[in-house]
Amino acid sequence: MITIDTPECYKVLKHYGLHTARAKFVDSPQDAIAFAERRDAPDPRLMPINLRYGALATVPAELDTEHAIQRAFEHLAKEGDDRKIIAQEATAAGTDIVISGRTDPDGGKIVEVGAPAQRAGRMVPLDTASAEFLATHVQAYHHRGASEARRRMIEHVLLRVSTLFEDAGVSDFALTVRLHENSYTVVDAWMKAPARLHLKERLDRHAHDRKAEDYHPAGRE
Repeated sequence: MITIDTPECYKVLKHYGLHTARAKFVDSPQDAIAFAERRDAPDPRLMPINLRYGALATVPAELDTEHAIQRAFEHLAKEGDDRKIIAQEATAAGTDIVISGRTDPDGGKIVEVGAPAQRAGRMVPLDTASAEFLATHVQAYHHRGASEARRRMIEHVLLRVSTLFEDAGVSDFALTVRLHENSYTVVDAWMKAPARLHLKERLDRHAHDRKAEDYHPAGRE
């Protein structure tokens, strides 16, 4: 079984039409600083970024100066193992939800939402009714944001994730999705697969229902 690195997971998610934070592996403070540069903007300030290892266990500090980036990189590097450091653009605060997927021993694939104690799941491929059920469960669990627009946004994400899970050769995954008022961003991801992933050239239009095709985030906050 292959564990797919976070930046590579993001490439897979983007291929299936999901919005992710920009991220890459960096091997020096200078590399991290270069990642934070606003190269095409007249504003010389650095874009706020996070530095971390692997999974997003805690919310990393936002770094927006060369000194802060260098100190954070050196602190991580002192831990003395061979894990790669990930630089990722900082994402505005919002409501974080977890979408995960697992493969049963009989080969069936299930998409789940919510924390372990309050989890709900449905078999893939998800249809509109299944996506609506899971989206409603997310809203009930968080006790806020129960608007029609937000429910449709969560459904959109779930339908795209269902297509990825069905088509991409992934056996297990977990995504942390940050919901904003009119948009969302995947801020963390891990995936496992029995072999190297081979992505399709493009998605067929019938891969999503009409809601997913028509959904367009209003933009990031």
